[in-house]
Amino acid sequence: MVQDARNSNIPTVFLGIIAVFVLGVILVQLKTVLLPFVVAILLSIIFKPVILGLREKKVPMVMALFGVLILFSLVLFLLGWVLYASTASFVEELPKYEAKMSVIVDDIELALIGWADRFGMTIGDVQWSDAIELTSVTSAVTTGVGNFISFLTTTFLIILFMLFILASSGSLAQKVRHAFPEQYADWMASVLKTIDSHVRQYLVTKTLISLGTGFLTWLVLFILDVDFALIFGFIAFVLNYIPNIGSSIAVLFPFVLTLLQFETLAIPLGVLIGLGGTQMMMGNVIEPRIMGYSLNLSPLLILVSLIFWGWLWGIWGMVLAVPLMATVKIVFENLEAMKPIGKLMNGPARVASGPQPTLPPPGTA
Repeated sequence: MVQDARNSNIPTVFLGIIAVFVLGVILVQLKTVLLPFVVAILLSIIFKPVILGLREKKVPMVMALFGVLILFSLVLFLLGWVLYASTASFVEELPKYEAKMSVIVDDIELALIGWADRFGMTIGDVQWSDAIELTSVTSAVTTGVGNFISFLTTTFLIILFMLFILASSGSLAQKVRHAFPEQYADWMASVLKTIDSHVRQYLVTKTLISLGTGFLTWLVLFILDVDFALIFGFIAFVLNYIPNIGSSIAVLFPFVLTLLQFETLAIPLGVLIGLGGTQMMMGNVIEPRIMGYSLNLSPLLILVSLIFWGWLWGIWGMVLAVPLMATVKIVFENLEAMKPIGKLMNGPARVASGPQPTLPPPGTA
């Protein structure tokens, strides 16, 4: 009988594998539309309280949406201005680092040739310094300006989707009550409200922590007089959405740059200690206190998610991977039928304390 049960599960497993493969193909093919749509959903969750607050004050929906649009456009303008100014200084200073890198590569090449002569080996006549053409980075940066139209298109789609989603804010619960019997409608409305509040709490907290991490990164580098502090601050803000890997990269990049910029190890060590301490403080102390609880996602699941979404949507897929997984986990923890899967997504040291709101299904006490 056990053997029959196992055999009956085999088609389900194969159907699941096929469904995942088909879903992956769809996500890849529709990346141009789905990526802005997913970003718009996450942004609409963050801005939803603003719309509902304005509506309670009898502000027309059109005016409320226009206010959100102005706020979002202002943030984009400030972000674009910072990135433009930082990129301009980056392009100007890059030849200096190219010269230093060429000297380092030449020294390494001479050392390798010396070791090869000792062991009777020959190394081909290769100009290794030519392999590191940082000017190609400059051309890549300037070529990236040519993708500005693509960026504008994506931003336009994000804003359009977000405005349409926000326009229907607050009406889903009413639609549920009209579509289902009362005992089911009340339960579903409560579950949707709980999921919405916890997803918003996670996204807002993560965004604030990322902003704080980016600001402190800029401040540490500015105090130590490290070049491109604004760029590294923005990179730290974006990478903070990628746990473990993102924080390590956000510390490693400025550290490597300071090794080229300064002649002594004092400043690089200061950068390593300052940024490393910032990442540990923000991620392990401040974030759990502000959020009030820890999602405690499985590290293996995070790694698989980063690989999967990175393969599908590139760097932005990796940035969205953990917020998407956190959203799915919150949804599963609040649906009785999906609670086992939500528990399987936990890390090894799950703490039971903290809000874990789950609502009983209709018909139960």
